[in-house]
Amino acid sequence: MPREYRDLDELLPALTDLYEKSRERGTVRVLMKRYVGRLAAVRRKRPERQAEAAKGEELRLLVRVRSNEPKSKMTCVIWQKDLVKFQLALGNIMRANMDGMKKRQRTQEEKRQERAERKKAKRNAAKTDAADAEPKASPKKEAGAKKK
Repeated sequence: MPREYRDLDELLPALTDLYEKSRERGTVRVLMKRYVGRLAAVRRKRPERQAEAAKGEELRLLVRVRSNEPKSKMTCVIWQKDLVKFQLALGNIMRANMDGMKKRQRTQEEKRQERAERKKAKRNAAKTDAADAEPKASPKKEAGAKKK
């Protein structure tokens, strides 16, 4: 059963702790869904009844967080007025914990392709420079040549 948090001020510190626990090993997943209420969620297979249930309800955001750690599931419903505050705070938390990510290793084939692309770009640049350096015939001479 996920731990339920009543508001944003309880969820964010718990999320920071979860990121710190899984820094060395593990994954943290943050799932965000549009939430209009429990009744609308139950009626999702019948769109017309779902729309009827959602009528007059304020849009909310359902946030679910989970990781590889046991008993690490968390949920929170965020109201529309707190949405921008949540997005900024979540961005800051994620940015602060990005250093735990591993850098992706490129394969030999990827390195060869990149080298070939760079050589090709150099050749194309040299061709365009050479074409720009050639003197062009003046339009008067071309017109005179056509008359003869």
